[in-house]
Amino acid sequence: MNRRQNGLPEPDGSMERAQRNLRWFHHISLGVWILALVTMILGPYVRAENAGLSCPDWPLCFGHVVPPYEYRVYLEFIHRVFAGVLLGPLFVIWLVFSWLDRNLRSRFGIWTLLAALVLGVQIFLGRQTVTMLLNPYIVKSHLLNALVLLGIMLLVWRRARVWMNTGALNVGAVTAPVLLQRLLVVALLVQIYLGGRVSANEAGLACTSFPACYTTEDASTGQSDAVYFPPMTGHTEMHITHRLGGYALFLYVIFLALIGRGSFRFRRNAIFLGLLTLQILLGALNVIYSLPVPVTVLHSAMAMALFILAVITTIDTRTGYGDYRKPA
Repeated sequence: MNRRQNGLPEPDGSMERAQRNLRWFHHISLGVWILALVTMILGPYVRAENAGLSCPDWPLCFGHVVPPYEYRVYLEFIHRVFAGVLLGPLFVIWLVFSWLDRNLRSRFGIWTLLAALVLGVQIFLGRQTVTMLLNPYIVKSHLLNALVLLGIMLLVWRRARVWMNTGALNVGAVTAPVLLQRLLVVALLVQIYLGGRVSANEAGLACTSFPACYTTEDASTGQSDAVYFPPMTGHTEMHITHRLGGYALFLYVIFLALIGRGSFRFRRNAIFLGLLTLQILLGALNVIYSLPVPVTVLHSAMAMALFILAVITTIDTRTGYGDYRKPA
């Protein structure tokens, strides 16, 4: 395999410059997805504090670039600042950088352009979230689109890291382990979407106990009975579907860990299983304590952490980077 196929520049005196550009691109990619993650965590915080419409117009806030101070107004305003003032310019630098260097363009140009397209959709959905008064379908689409954008950013960053650390970027075949890890990412996307469905439709307290949905009391005997499978209608259906999705995801990760014994995937999926257990506990606390803001925000942040781990593990499975060790 020649140098061009390995993604390395030809020996024309530009090797050092190409390596420097790759390092810078890797660092910028890291900054882009971290800023995107912070912005995504601020979104659930805004929603948990019922501040989603605290700025009733867009892109200004009460007609101001910097609105007068009020707690909920500034929650929404800071969310917009992270998205537009911090992430936006760095994203443009990231996109341009990926196209100025020939080697970066050949590996990442299509991905950064795709990210730009998804970002454009995200900006439109953010506007529609405000102008359509938190329409549940728009809110859920906004969340799902943000996860797709984060996934693309993670892919570019991780592959740039592989290239920088190993000197090559050889993307392997789509094997059975790769497909199984991809299925985990898809299943997690569905589960997070179901969680967004619960939140957007205010169905978080459709069930008031855990692990049962609620309890009923017999008036004649005073005996309480736990109801685990209530009628699957309305908000109750949304809530129970999200719970069942979490249990199914838990069982699937156990399966992935077992079949991946002896590889880095076992360790990663074991960590994933631990985090998922904590996530289920946070969901239970949300119900038991009636959606306290810190727990709600942490529950959303944990979902994003699970998504990041699943995406990185999938990328590493295909590139073989999970088993890579730097020489001593």
